[in-house]
Amino acid sequence: MELLRSGLPSYYYICKLQTEYDMENRLTVGFTHGDVNGIGYELIIKMMAENRICEVCTPVLFGSSKVAAYHRKALNIENFSLNSIQNARDANPKRCNIVNCVDDAIKVDLGQETPESDDAAVLALKAALTALDRNEIDVLVGAPQGCNSFKPAASCPVFFSERYETRNVMPLLVGAKMKMGFVTNHLPFRDIAGNITVNNIYYKLKLLDACLKKDFTIRKPRIAVLGLNPHSGENCMYGEEEKNVIIPAIERARDHGIMALGPYAPDGLFSGVEFEKFDVILAMYHDQGMIPFKTIEGNEGAVLLAGLPIVYTSTVHGMAYDITGQGIADESGMRNALYLAIDVYNNRQMNAELAQNPLRHYDIASNSNESDLNVEQIAGIEKEME
Repeated sequence: MELLRSGLPSYYYICKLQTEYDMENRLTVGFTHGDVNGIGYELIIKMMAENRICEVCTPVLFGSSKVAAYHRKALNIENFSLNSIQNARDANPKRCNIVNCVDDAIKVDLGQETPESDDAAVLALKAALTALDRNEIDVLVGAPQGCNSFKPAASCPVFFSERYETRNVMPLLVGAKMKMGFVTNHLPFRDIAGNITVNNIYYKLKLLDACLKKDFTIRKPRIAVLGLNPHSGENCMYGEEEKNVIIPAIERARDHGIMALGPYAPDGLFSGVEFEKFDVILAMYHDQGMIPFKTIEGNEGAVLLAGLPIVYTSTVHGMAYDITGQGIADESGMRNALYLAIDVYNNRQMNAELAQNPLRHYDIASNSNESDLNVEQIAGIEKEME
């Protein structure tokens, strides 16, 4: 009210209230520094050096002030500093903050993955996850770190699955034009076919359907399922997994109200814009999905670990040791991982609020039910794909 009494226009007061509201409701976002010998610090420093980041969130980096200073000097970035705090609860919403959770004596060896850098990466990750579990931060964005850092877990998804005792965890690639999930991920090629089972595909479809509804507010996700063999088996000429495994899994998913379609041959689906008719694509293995995603989206996409009770995102690219310290790393993927984490958190909050007071759903067509609508939609999409 002081602004109004002073004779200033009321919109100044409104703007002040809006700013105060935004400050109070802004998410506290944790960042891990990743592999200290990779491009993680470069991505984070470039992103945090933008003055507007504190308008988007309250950033808290889990890492080392000394290592951050080393990278800042190597990148010749001036007018940037981090506010050192003991824990994330003390974060200054107007500053970029850092919680020192790694020994400052750590040796930085740019461009090399070392046991020391792997240890530092997982230490920062565990410290950040502890803060997340304590509600000191709202979401977590991870800088690139190597698979060795997650040992004894076999990979990043396995590490998170074990920590949160969640059976199904999937890296979901998210870009401007497509989303990509995986039935299997980091497996030797010789082991892929043995892990393509009806149950595995069905549970991945179930996970994708739930994730897109909860995290992206897509009411009825359309899921394209890729085949495993050349030309999706060509009527069993090049393999029988499509007939015996993939199609039964798709039919099972449809019986449970999931709009899954396929199997599609990747060369046909990605040769034009047909993939854009779907909300998400389910690949059978890592390279089958990663190659078209990176070809179309580049390194600007982000990764959401779907199936977790917490929100964790990261970049689609790795440590990029070959360009570390050169100042040429593109931070777009890291920025998009930040935006993705905030969007997913807000969508979950909104869906939780709506679930408390749901509106009754009415189908447009009279005398129709959800399954009838499914059949009509599926038939329409399949006709378009012919």
